[in-house]
Amino acid sequence: MVPSVVASRALLQPPLVALCSAAALLLSGCRETAPEPPLELQVESQPESQPVIDEPTPAAAEVDVAAPPVSVGGELDAPQIEFQPVGLSPLYEGFMADPGAISVLRRGLAGRLKASVVALKVVWDQRTVSATITLHMPERDKRFEPLSQAVAAGGEVSMGQVQPLLAALAAYRADLAARLDLRFLSFALRLSWWDPHSSSHCTLRELDGDLDGTQLAECFECSAVGEESLRMCRTGESWPATLSGSERARKILSSALRSSL
Repeated sequence: MVPSVVASRALLQPPLVALCSAAALLLSGCRETAPEPPLELQVESQPESQPVIDEPTPAAAEVDVAAPPVSVGGELDAPQIEFQPVGLSPLYEGFMADPGAISVLRRGLAGRLKASVVALKVVWDQRTVSATITLHMPERDKRFEPLSQAVAAGGEVSMGQVQPLLAALAAYRADLAARLDLRFLSFALRLSWWDPHSSSHCTLRELDGDLDGTQLAECFECSAVGEESLRMCRTGESWPATLSGSERARKILSSALRSSL
């Protein structure tokens, strides 16, 4: 696993106008001519000669989400976050490791995972000009054992333990957007389980267009490096539901959800 870097840095909050212009340049700095992410802010850049003065951060109402409370209550049984940035500019690494946003994520995960440390991987893809926020499930956490058994038996799969984890990621993303840059709302969310037997990651995304993490995509997707992805998809219109897919996909997903080495 990549060495832990537990997010703990405090960040200054520059004004939204100057921040969005700088963020657009530095995020696209992952390559020399990378286009901006799909969510754009129509703002006027300040002249280079004009000094930047620290001001209060924008109101959270701009994206219709509440700012995180000052209290950090609820973190006593929450895992630490191992932040793993890939392809981000230094500015955006700092944004996504913001202590306030990390605190929101930790509170959302409190009591839902047994691990003391959970990996949060954020990837900026230069080819597709897109970003993904992935929360990796602990490999020895047994809380998904009933889900694994249901998948293996072909029974109905309930997402009662899964949806709150995606909602915690969505709250983290919303906090970043409210206080730092609206374009964070375009970052896709994923939960990931590792299957050591097939060396595959099985992931589940939020439904397209869902901003609060209440709606899960209809398919799990399992993939190993150099191999074609395998999918297990629900048979009905909503969860809970039975899953359909190849027998190999069923075995890999069941093994990943078992989270046992």
